[in-house]
Amino acid sequence: MDIRGIDIAQIVDLGTQVANCGAIRALEQVADGTYEYTVAIVVIAKNSPLLP
Repeated sequence: MDIRGIDIAQIVDLGTQVANCGAIRALEQVADGTYEYTVAIVVIAKNSPLLP
């Protein structure tokens, strides 16, 4: 991509790539958080005196 002559289609393509990268990063964070919460709930349930 030449800096002196950027085509509009290249700008749109770059914006799409940035948006996709951001969406993937956000989903990774959500998946990590969900996994951590799930493990925490299992640990709490396993150590609960109310369950046999």
